[in-house]
Amino acid sequence: AGLNVKHIQRLASEQDLLACATFICCISQYPANYLIPLDEMAKDVRTYAWLWGCLPQGTRCEHHDPFVQTQQLSLLAALVLNEGIVAARVLEGSYTYETFCEFLHVDLIHI
Repeated sequence: AGLNVKHIQRLASEQDLLACATFICCISQYPANYLIPLDEMAKDVRTYAWLWGCLPQGTRCEHHDPFVQTQQLSLLAALVLNEGIVAARVLEGSYTYETFCEFLHVDLIHI
């Protein structure tokens, strides 16, 4: 039928290679066990609908969805080398400056 199933690829719209190299240079002065990376992710009912598209061959896969307001959960986790996840918090909605600072003060101060 001339249809292709394609994986929708989302690329960063901006990437500054000089800024990335400068960051790597600055951060490499610290031993790895001094760093506690934080990672935030969000999940709602539309998360997995964004991955695949079916369309005629030779056309680009574009993503259009009607706006639907749903419940969103956000997870923030702190990772430590050789220990794994040492602190995590899930909340309904998105993290704000206040909820992020609360996570740092309440959950990470004790590490």
